[in-house]
Amino acid sequence: MSSLVDIDSKGYGKIYKSVMRDRSLPLLAKTIYAYFCAYAGCGCQAFPKREKILHDLQINKDTFTKHLKLLVEEQYISKERTGTGNIYTILQRIPTYAEAPRAEQEPGNDMLVFENAAAHGFGTIPKLVMLDPQLTPQAKAIYAYFASFAGAGTTAFPRRSTIMRELRIGSVETYYRHFNQLIDQGYLSVEQRKADGRFDYCVYHLHEEVLRETMSEKPIHGGKLPPDRPAMSEKTMSEKPVSEKLEHRNFGQANIKNRVISNSSLENEQEYNHQSDLTFTPEMVKEIIRFDQLQVEVQAWGDMLRDTLHGFSSQEEERWYQRTMEAVLGEIVSQATVKLRREQERERFLEKLGSPALLEMICRLLTRWKEIQNVQGYVSASIKNL
Repeated sequence: MSSLVDIDSKGYGKIYKSVMRDRSLPLLAKTIYAYFCAYAGCGCQAFPKREKILHDLQINKDTFTKHLKLLVEEQYISKERTGTGNIYTILQRIPTYAEAPRAEQEPGNDMLVFENAAAHGFGTIPKLVMLDPQLTPQAKAIYAYFASFAGAGTTAFPRRSTIMRELRIGSVETYYRHFNQLIDQGYLSVEQRKADGRFDYCVYHLHEEVLRETMSEKPIHGGKLPPDRPAMSEKTMSEKPVSEKLEHRNFGQANIKNRVISNSSLENEQEYNHQSDLTFTPEMVKEIIRFDQLQVEVQAWGDMLRDTLHGFSSQEEERWYQRTMEAVLGEIVSQATVKLRREQERERFLEKLGSPALLEMICRLLTRWKEIQNVQGYVSASIKNL
């Protein structure tokens, strides 16, 4: 039976933005760090058994040991062995590298300094999220990253490309595969705001109440996972460097009681993953192809035809250009939506929509707008040639 559960009902702890934004830390190291923070509450120590950690995070022993060692080496946590088990301490003074004063530094040298972990802000990480077996460890790390920004309430938030780079997620598909789990499980939702009639930025709502089945937190012995959820290693994820690409929007559950963070990017360029259970809508496709920017390109080309190239013989011809290109953009959205609903074509077509090939296609359509008599057929042929 499902019921509305407060996000902090199982406890929570502080999650520090400085750590979650450290680009040297792998994603799974940040997952483990967030897990410890959730258990530490408002104090600085956590006492979960290793077998329970492996079970809750769905990772294997070698992966846990590797990333835990990295957290200790980077001085984000300390580990102490006792007669009753390990004690993990969330360190409040963490290292950061800064350039030494010119009078003191030798050429090429850096200076290691320490600052408070909360110096750049923090939020709270609910234990409920870290214990949820429906979330992958990568999804939990993404949530922790978001939560580290939410401590101050409504606040500015990085672009998706920055999120991927700081979490060391190597592809858009990987990012959305895990991000969408947070949407599906009701932990957050996203809405897109407009400014001057154009999509301007995203607002992410971190829900403070979620619908949940009754979850048990019985002690786990042996660290064995259910047969349908094998232990995960870092091989399932990519940590390749990523480049600045497109921004994100997704559709979540209705906003309940929430904390809010917003993506204030002026160019809200969007991409979606190609999960088999994702149903694409025209609104999604518009964001994937950066529809608002394509409209700007169409208008800019029309202005140049009128003012510089004198390409219109009359105002009626200029209106014909506008009507034709509006119909072309609408047909691109319509046909792209249909193609993305065909699962066997989705991956390749998504790659094309996110590549320069789409803009090249639009440029060809702009220069040949007078040749377009049958919009549907012309667009269909152009899409096939992407």
